[in-house]
Amino acid sequence: MSVMRVFVFETPEPRAKMMKHWRDGEAFYKKAKRDGVLKSYKLIETDNKWLAITEFDTKAKLNKFVKGIADQRKTVLADTGGQGWSYIGTVRGSS
Repeated sequence: MSVMRVFVFETPEPRAKMMKHWRDGEAFYKKAKRDGVLKSYKLIETDNKWLAITEFDTKAKLNKFVKGIADQRKTVLADTGGQGWSYIGTVRGSS
């Protein structure tokens, strides 16, 4: 069973500025994946909304990741004047 987190971020800022923030924070995502905290991640852009989809093996790993990325998230929200929210839930396979 996996735990998924979808962080939705909405901003009127141009794409170039948001991509700069993503590149600044992507090192944290890569390190978390190397360390085995993060199973996978993906960024999806739709108009003025961005979705950062992350997958974890356990809820404990999710919590560790969220604590580590909190400062980056606060910086992006403050710099862009946008708003963000997260959806978290377990994913169960069916047979």
